[in-house]
Amino acid sequence: MSIQPDHWIRAKALAGMIEPFADRQVRQEGDAKIISYGLSSFGYDLRAAREWKIFVNAFHTVVDPKEFDSSAFVDFEGDECIIPPNSFVLARSVEYLRIPENVMVVAVGKSSYARCFSGDTRVALVDGSSPTLKEMATRSQNGEMFWGYSLSQHGRIEVTLLESPRFIARDSLLEIELDNGERIKATPDHQFIVRDGRSVMAKDLKPKDSLMPLYRKHFRGYEMTYQPIQGFYYPTHRLADEWNLRHEVYPSVANSHRHHIDHDRKNNNPWNLERMNASVHIRMHNSLSYSLIEDGGEFDPVQHGLAVRDAYARLRQDDTRYRAFRQQQSKKAFDFWHQTQYKDARERLLNLRQRFYTPEQRELQRQRIVAAYANNPEFRAVTASHSRAAWQRDDGSRRAQQREIARGIKLREDINEVSVREALDRTGSIRGAARYLKVDRSVFRRFPQILQSFRGEAKSVVNHKIVAIRELPGEHDTYCLTVPEAGNFALEAGVFVHNCGVVANVTPLEPGWEGHVTLEFSNTTPLPARMYANEGCVQLLFFEGERPDVTYAD
Repeated sequence: MSIQPDHWIRAKALAGMIEPFADRQVRQEGDAKIISYGLSSFGYDLRAAREWKIFVNAFHTVVDPKEFDSSAFVDFEGDECIIPPNSFVLARSVEYLRIPENVMVVAVGKSSYARCFSGDTRVALVDGSSPTLKEMATRSQNGEMFWGYSLSQHGRIEVTLLESPRFIARDSLLEIELDNGERIKATPDHQFIVRDGRSVMAKDLKPKDSLMPLYRKHFRGYEMTYQPIQGFYYPTHRLADEWNLRHEVYPSVANSHRHHIDHDRKNNNPWNLERMNASVHIRMHNSLSYSLIEDGGEFDPVQHGLAVRDAYARLRQDDTRYRAFRQQQSKKAFDFWHQTQYKDARERLLNLRQRFYTPEQRELQRQRIVAAYANNPEFRAVTASHSRAAWQRDDGSRRAQQREIARGIKLREDINEVSVREALDRTGSIRGAARYLKVDRSVFRRFPQILQSFRGEAKSVVNHKIVAIRELPGEHDTYCLTVPEAGNFALEAGVFVHNCGVVANVTPLEPGWEGHVTLEFSNTTPLPARMYANEGCVQLLFFEGERPDVTYAD
């Protein structure tokens, strides 16, 4: 079967297929502009009549297609109809159709109500990916679900479920260029959220207008999302955790951490998070981060101690934070050794120390602590002597191994700025990146700018201002999606836009069918939506083939 153009539709319509028939796109009646109806290049745009059935939940009825309950709807007649939030209306077409016996008709919603984007528009998802709307529409048909970013009614960024990505229609588009180099192709009536929280149609935007931005950065491998109202970055995985709590996936438990099930800190899909006891969570990650591969993955206390020392050194640079940290740790230590709730943990710790250390080792450890707290220079001498002794015991294999590692690094072309940055973002730490790349941490000294950027010491500020707006020639395939929780979502370009407003649902018109078309319009937003009678609402596409053995009329 092939789709039919305007001259075919015109000939069939004049022979009685469509009554009344408009042989061109009607965009204006008198002085008033309207949503177009009539014949287009490869379709025909129907109009809704003035009679509406508005769904209301006042009587808590169930909409059952087998037993229609009239109390679920309110009958209304008028030129305009307001669809309540997350509700729908039924209507009929103005036109009466007689479908030929070798023609199948498919109906799609007009983008004037759907507000759409080009199919190559990328959407920001919380799993770190950014598929196009066209890709999402295909993957959605296979049952895949998507979570993205939305602005709540109070202006806070939240994680929300993005539903029903789909093809809408062919329509004209505007190209909006941003100061970060991104270009967004949207229908003229699509609403963008500007920096002060207002919603403005694409055709009303102007150069230098500031759009509501989506700022994201990584800290220790975790994605952080900038909250425009509070003015600070907040972990994305905590936003995903909030989604789980809102939808009662699991309860909020005290003294628990949010754990990424697949250990990928960038995958913040709600299904990838679970609540885990804080102590268990810390021990698990310590065992993974500080394990000795050559010892079968056993925990390496030396490496862990060095990491703690480095963290303390960085913390001491901020006197205010360091003082607060010391007070907090002192209280925790006092509670641990005095409160009865930690009795079992204290006994386990003391037993572990008794088994792990020999009397000589315990005495040496005691002397080290005394020397360190007394600021005794002998403490440094003892530590240095142990280091020298370790190297003296070396039979040369350790030095040879270090030389071989250094030589191998210099020969590895894959150790570059791109691979180093990717490893840092993937693992969240220099130590983890070194393990990932199988190199020594000293390698990262060759990339000071990458380290500076990773540590957040340098960042570029982009305001997401509009640079230019231009019309694109011709008509283009358009796509959109639905966000029932918030009515908006974020593009990978870094701005927030509204989702599809009204979704039209029409059963395909089979060969031999005749009558007025029943139209269903769903409002997928949390705000009221307006529909217009006697204006275009649904586009029909005509496919001609062979006559089937049994038609609708048969």
